[in-house]
This record gives sequence, C-alpha cells and structure tokens, in this order.
Amino acid sequence: MEKYAQNSYLTEIETTITERGKDEIGNFVCLKETVVYPGGGGQPADCAWIAGNPILKIQKTADSVFYYLDIDVETLPEKVLVKINWEQRFDFMQQHTGQHILARVCEDLFQARITKEQMTLKDSFFEIDVKLDKTQLQTALKRSNEIIRAQKQVSILFPTEEELAKETLFTAPPKYFKDLRLIKIADFDIIGCGGTHVKNTAEVQAIALTQVKEHKKTTTLHFACGNRLLQQFETNQKQLTALTLQANVPVDGLALAFQEQQQTIKFYQGQVALYQVNELVANAKELTPHFIYSEITDTEAKELQTAAKKIAEIYPDKLICTATSDEDSLRYHLYLKTADPKRPIGQVIRTANQKFAGRGGGSPTKGDGTIPYLQKDALLRFLQQ
Repeated sequence: MEKYAQNSYLTEIETTITERGKDEIGNFVCLKETVVYPGGGGQPADCAWIAGNPILKIQKTADSVFYYLDIDVETLPEKVLVKINWEQRFDFMQQHTGQHILARVCEDLFQARITKEQMTLKDSFFEIDVKLDKTQLQTALKRSNEIIRAQKQVSILFPTEEELAKETLFTAPPKYFKDLRLIKIADFDIIGCGGTHVKNTAEVQAIALTQVKEHKKTTTLHFACGNRLLQQFETNQKQLTALTLQANVPVDGLALAFQEQQQTIKFYQGQVALYQVNELVANAKELTPHFIYSEITDTEAKELQTAAKKIAEIYPDKLICTATSDEDSLRYHLYLKTADPKRPIGQVIRTANQKFAGRGGGSPTKGDGTIPYLQKDALLRFLQQ
C-alpha cells in the first residue's frame, strides 16, 4: 500500500518484505507498505533507506515496486524499517505545490497550456505553450504569492465517479478510473496528480522565477519555492557581497563594472588574436611550389581563416593551410584564392576525413577540418601531392 499517497508527511514505517531476489539490475525487495515515493509526473523518487541500507534504484511495474539495495537481501529480516530523507521530501512538496499554483495562475490569466514539467534537486521548471512579457510574468508571480499567503488548504482526494462529476475547479477534467488521486487547493485548483504536496499553501512560503527561457512557440519557467528559494537567496547574497568587495563598487555599480571589464577583456582578446594571425603569417613555409603551411598552438578557427587569407595575398596561386594543435588533435583551415575545379577544397577535406579519421568540410575555395595529431605528417604529405 502506498502510504505516501494518503499522507505526504509520513517519514518512516515498519513493514514486511513480501518478495526478495536478484535480477539483471541487482538485488531487490518488495514491500507490503511503503512511504517511499517512487518518482513520476516530473517529481524524482525519494531518497530513502530500508533497514538502514540506501535504496539505489526504484523500479515500478503495474503490479509491484522493486527497491534495489547494494547488499545481500537474503540477510534482511522479514520486518524492516523504511525511512525517507524528510528534508528532500519536504523540498519537493514545496516545489510541487508551488508548481501547481503558478501553472494554474498562468492557465487562468493567459489561457496557457502546460506542456512539460520537471523537478530536480537544484531546479524546477514547467513549459507553457504561450509567450509572456515581463509585465505578465510579474502579474503571474504576484497572483501566485497571494494564493500562497491566503493559507488555502491542500487536500488529497480519491473521488467516486459521482464526486468527480461534481467538482467544478478543473481546467481539464480527468476521466474517472479506480484509485484516481486528485490534489485540491481550496476554491482555487484541482488536478489529477500522484506526487507529494504540503497541507496548506502557506507552507510553500513564496515562489520566484529563477530563469525564463523563450523558445520558438513555448516558454519555460524555472522557479524556486520555500526553503530552496531562501537557500538560493542566501547563496546569491554571499556571491553578490564577494563581487562587490572584489570590484570595489556598490551593488548598483556592478553591472557597469562588469560591462567595462568585458570591454577590456574583448580588447585584449582582439590584441591576442591579431598577434596570433601575424605569427601564422610570419611562420608560413613553402613546403612545395604549390603548398604553404603555417602552424601555432592555441588559437581559434577565426584566426586560422584570417591568417590564411593574408598568406594568400603573398602566395596568390598556392594552397594555403593554417593549423593549430593540442595534445590530441590538429585543427586546420585550407584556402585557395582561386578555386581549382580539379581539386575543390571541400572534397579534399572529405577525402582527408576518410584517410585520417578526421571530420570537417567546406566549399570549393575554403574549409575546416580536424584530425588526430598523430596523423599530421600523413595529412601534410597528402596535401602536398
């Protein structure tokens, strides 16, 4: 029996092992009763222990729930104590109830449809099929926190078919089936759900958005509630304090200081790139009458391309190869000022890929490729042909 489905606040139970064995996953037991949420509906499984042994994996089937342990399960007694990590459980209860509230507010205010939802130990989010501007998001958060502060009762219901038909808060009523489980927030929301929840919206404490990601047709709302929100706030405040001390500016000056720092970094990156291009040009060697090669370490594809064009101004009728290397690979750029119909660059690189386990491609006059560094000499011999 799933005790967590009736009472999310149960943290431990003494129960009987009904089955024990080993399969392709590992050693497992099945239990007569459980307080352990097995995961599902976007909510992860509980962190829990059986007779003091951590549950490594939970596998739920139509008939049973298998709990996998890293011990010889034959040594376990018939009756065992099953215990969950309450701090983690309550965190998920806060996040899950907060998600119900914010999602329903978005449905009511903006006719949004929830298309995806997920909770992890560090992040919670759901996706809606509309795009919301800053004002709409602020309105949704304000309304959600009003619901939280209103101390509305959160109930677990197992309705009969007749009772289900009388409920009027649904946005999309579920079809009735045996053991249908509903989560109801008094006079505000009701929805079919198998997860764990708080008893009163006040226990959610507060909800805030941590990130908003806009996609082509949808929006993903990342959020935090309750204790998790407080912990994130404290962490952010410590980081903010450290940044202001390091930058020697007040909080409201951090954005400008960061912008100035980025401009300085960008300037010096440009200087380094210019130096690398000049080095590639200076290092260019005529290996054959028609082939020029230059290589330096630790540069980017853009610099390889720029240098190749500059070298081609000096050697306009030759195949130019600029390259950079690390311990494992050689990245190279090929360039011809004028296309050679007999030897288009893109085809040369594709042939090199086959010969030297590389990757890349290009057009008739230019292209980029990567090969294992041990194949460098073989590549150069191939390009000189």
